Amino acid sequence: MSRYRRAVGTALLVAAALAVGGCGSDAEPSTAHTSAVPEDVTGMESTAPADESDTDPAPAEAATGADTSMEDFLAAAGVDDALVNQLGEVGDANNYGLGEGVETGLEDRRGLATVQVTTCRNVAVGYRTWEGIQYSDEADGATEDQAAAMADFLRTEFCPHVAPFKEAPLPEQTLGGPAEDDLGGRGLASPVTWWDGRYPRVSWSKACAAQTGMPTGDPVAYRLARDEVVCATVPPATALKEHLINVDVVFSSPVDEDRARKAALALLPSDASATDPTEGTNPDWSYMDGGCLNINFRTATMEGLMDELGQGPEPWASALYYSDGAIEDGAVGDYTGEVKQISLSTGANEPGASGELTC
Repeated sequence: MSRYRRAVGTALLVAAALAVGGCGSDAEPSTAHTSAVPEDVTGMESTAPADESDTDPAPAEAATGADTSMEDFLAAAGVDDALVNQLGEVGDANNYGLGEGVETGLEDRRGLATVQVTTCRNVAVGYRTWEGIQYSDEADGATEDQAAAMADFLRTEFCPHVAPFKEAPLPEQTLGGPAEDDLGGRGLASPVTWWDGRYPRVSWSKACAAQTGMPTGDPVAYRLARDEVVCATVPPATALKEHLINVDVVFSSPVDEDRARKAALALLPSDASATDPTEGTNPDWSYMDGGCLNINFRTATMEGLMDELGQGPEPWASALYYSDGAIEDGAVGDYTGEVKQISLSTGANEPGASGELTC
């Protein structure tokens, strides 16, 4: 099975996010970078905006009519076409391309490179490991040798040239906004403008990357308490009107379930009520053993909020509790009854056909 089929899907998400003003918050291109260790949640600064040099590169001439979002993204990451082609050659030789014996072109290779830039950054901040990435690639159809060859090239040749992710400057804020938005939301499914009036923004990249991975759109983070932040990505879909329909609550150290439930309820409409919790496990295809706890919340207000956004209106929200965290392959470790991270989403989580709920 061709690995590129999955990679190109992710690349298209990246490109879509870039096209609507997404990721573009990387610094100027540079080489042989080492990423800084992510700062603890309690150490994040929320007042000083980033230096002007951290802002996005100017967009390409619109008059050409060409979509240069991936090229701009790669250039900002320090990845030139020569390196893109080297990656493409390794990908073609190891079935990460369009199929056995099919040589990819430059545009296809740029798609693969956008995915692998994120891979490099996720490893650099501790969100993923090379061992885990190889396991994941093998689960998607690569042989052990193919996955090892790609990981070795990324680790030794590609990733040393990838510039660390940098946010755009934090906005100036005037706090003291209402406890509820105009439709009765209190965080989840509320617009970014409401969040900006309610909570101070903090640096996303220093505290959220190691817990939630690198973003495919504009990242935002808000301090809710001394030891608690919300990490999220502004959805690129125009229909969602910059409403945060998925957020992660991250604690500086694990808390008990009572504190976790209060944190989730504080970001849900005031009519939200919790149902009985359900334990979940990692999916069968995951190489990791891990578990989570899910709680669905019934809330009629959420149905109205989602209807207003033109999404499938359901009177539900859900919270997945993780004792350590979660990556693309599932929960990191077993659920212990303590909560480090809450993934809060609209809609309910339900068991699959097997009767098991997956993390």
